[in-house]
Amino acid sequence: MKALNQAINEAVLASNDVAAAMAALKRTGKCAVFTVGIALEESPVAEPLEALGRGEELVLSDADVAFLAVLGITDPSWCGASPNASTA
Repeated sequence: MKALNQAINEAVLASNDVAAAMAALKRTGKCAVFTVGIALEESPVAEPLEALGRGEELVLSDADVAFLAVLGITDPSWCGASPNASTA
């Protein structure tokens, strides 16, 4: 929980939108004070996912690949085709 709280605080502080809002408040003589509350809840039971059919591929967006990379999950096959690849 401590690591999650720290990660959320760092993400908030790194946000350009948060920095802009804090700067706008500071110009008015105000200082924002906020906290992020974290609680654990039981997850609802998820519906089973439908498996991909034979010959179907999972298509990852650039955002999907970036998110997985942050988690340390990468695979060279997720990269797009080389710009020098032949398109014959």
